[in-house]
Amino acid sequence: MSDVPEKLQELVNTQLKDGETIQWIDQPLANYWSVGAMIAFSCGICLTVGIIHEAIIVVRGFMFAFNTIYPFEAISMCLAGAFYLLLGLLLVFFSLKRRRTTKRTVYVITNRRAIIIQRGRSLLNTTYYPKDFGNMWCEERIHGVGDIYFRGAEWSAPWYKAGIVNILNVKEVERLLLELKRTKLAEGT
Repeated sequence: MSDVPEKLQELVNTQLKDGETIQWIDQPLANYWSVGAMIAFSCGICLTVGIIHEAIIVVRGFMFAFNTIYPFEAISMCLAGAFYLLLGLLLVFFSLKRRRTTKRTVYVITNRRAIIIQRGRSLLNTTYYPKDFGNMWCEERIHGVGDIYFRGAEWSAPWYKAGIVNILNVKEVERLLLELKRTKLAEGT
């Protein structure tokens, strides 16, 4: 179990039903310092700063370009610059959004179900009961970090993955879920 911030812990406690106890609770690993995230963020910053610099040069030469016979080049340079500026800003925005989402997500396994809680503008609470664990699979990466995905019949898209992602000791969490499933099937609930 990890240290879950007090605000998220209170939120988890409000979501528990009578007689429900927490078996495991954790947050996703902060992967916003991973190589891919650092490259995306760095490229976003470089593109944004570079395009702003180029925009200044284009604006300074804009009047000169319209005095010549080829105004199309000036307009196309502005459009290309706007595209790359937007791309850079999107890379920065999505890197920061990913960090914020990671900090506001908590995974809980109780003696009855698995819960994923994401706090944001609104509360997103996803519950998986032991009957949903039949379509569960685990993907482990280096150092025991991995993901557990659930796929129900209502999700027809093969690319759609939902579940407990980017957690430490993923095999231990998978064992807890399978044990919960076995216990609930033995009880008949």
